[in-house]
Amino acid sequence: MPQFSNQGLPMNSPAASAPSRLPRMAALLARCLLGGLFIYLGVSKLLHGTEFQLFVHQQLGISSPWLSGLITRTWPSLETLYGLWLLTGFAQDAAAQVARFWLAAVFIYMGLSKALPEPEAFLKLVRHYHLVNAPVLLNSVAAALPWFEVYCGLLLLLGVAVRGTAVNLIAMLVPFTLAVLRRAIEVAAVKGIPFCAVKFDCGCGAGEVFICHKLMENSTLLLLAAWLLTGRGHRLCLRYSLLRARKPFDKVAPLLQLSPHAPLSDHLQPDERRGTDADAQRVAAPDSGRVPRPAPAGDEHADGPVRQT
Repeated sequence: MPQFSNQGLPMNSPAASAPSRLPRMAALLARCLLGGLFIYLGVSKLLHGTEFQLFVHQQLGISSPWLSGLITRTWPSLETLYGLWLLTGFAQDAAAQVARFWLAAVFIYMGLSKALPEPEAFLKLVRHYHLVNAPVLLNSVAAALPWFEVYCGLLLLLGVAVRGTAVNLIAMLVPFTLAVLRRAIEVAAVKGIPFCAVKFDCGCGAGEVFICHKLMENSTLLLLAAWLLTGRGHRLCLRYSLLRARKPFDKVAPLLQLSPHAPLSDHLQPDERRGTDADAQRVAAPDSGRVPRPAPAGDEHADGPVRQT
């Protein structure tokens, strides 16, 4: 028997398969883009090893030569391998789990780097973007935003309200990325240098960075947060959703399929059916106290009115 879609079209027809093909193509494109961004980030760190080692010394505060050398060698390789993993499309649930932990670690680090050492420095960087002019609002943003980033990172790390946290991260990343892009365009126009040669401290906790590289990093963070919105990375979570999940429809569907013309006993189990038949027989003969014997098959007047002679 041919199967039909919700629009009444055969499932094997091109018109019915087109809507289901679009989400798969979009997911494939997003996965390839995210994998390419991770490969770019890893290869760029390998090619500019001196700058990355300086970042490890100054921003991460790691003075041990052995530990800093280990991080310098392994971090870019892990990013490259993760990008290749995404391109293969193998074990996407596990890849999303790694993405959740990676995104949590990044935001915890960025929040702590803004809040703990010198909060005044982050306040000056926020003032350069000219996003807000009121002093009270400016101080509130500079004081609350770093700790809110730490809070979101902890929620992702523990697996609490993952989708809601991803929405908050996107709401923070989009305006910040646009503000960095606008300032980079202004600096490139004033200094007369190429756009990718613009380098300044954007306030992300990594010190002075090339803006093209920073925009790639923010795009990666945005794609990771959007990936978590699709329901991936739900394993090892304390409470993935704050709202209780509704009962699946397949448990309610048998109740909706009861025929109005069929007796209720046809939809019950054998044990329940025997109890229902016995109750019906007692109701049919309340005075006698005895259960009437079933009429023999083929007797047309068994249940009809009794004739009087």
